[in-house]
Amino acid sequence: MADVEGAMGDFSYGPGRSSGASAEAADGRVRVELDADGRLADLYLDPRVAYLPLDELRAALIEAFTAAQDEVRERAGSRYDGAAAPERLRDALAESSDTAERRFAEMSVALYDLSRRAARPW
Repeated sequence: MADVEGAMGDFSYGPGRSSGASAEAADGRVRVELDADGRLADLYLDPRVAYLPLDELRAALIEAFTAAQDEVRERAGSRYDGAAAPERLRDALAESSDTAERRFAEMSVALYDLSRRAARPW
């Protein structure tokens, strides 16, 4: 069972397990921060963006979002590359299944014995 938890632990989320990504555009006047799932965590717009033409601001936002999303995607891919080999998961699952079958068989025998004893007149 510990093998299954160890194998699956490679895919767990939580503090310290995975960080998001950030990217800048327009010479640092636009900064986008995404969480590990790729959702917007923060958006920083320098007050100087008010002087940017709307098309440039739009392009800067798209550039920053795209760069941050690419970074999240890269990190997610590298985090799972070889993290838990399929054969390791398969072996751990097989071991857990065998253990569960043995335990169920033991419980079945115990319940059968109890039902036989309950049916006997004392």
